[in-house]
Amino acid sequence: MERIEHIEARCWRVPLDQTLHDARHGAHTHFELITVRVRLSDGLEGTGYTYTGGRGGRAILAVIEHDLLPLLSACRRRAKPRARRR
Repeated sequence: MERIEHIEARCWRVPLDQTLHDARHGAHTHFELITVRVRLSDGLEGTGYTYTGGRGGRAILAVIEHDLLPLLSACRRRAKPRARRR
């Protein structure tokens, strides 16, 4: 079983070409893109993402950084490599 070697979470503020309006959220001048990149011990990498309408991206990033990443790191330290069957 491959193990997680590296995890990186980021929050990007992406400006919109024009301001968008809606009745519930008001004016949107940008949106926020939250990404998480994961690299496994075999070199395989993947990226997951979510986005907001311009508010709350830093809160989502904080949950990832302070709650999820430590949990994954703890699991990574406890994982023992298994011998592969031939």
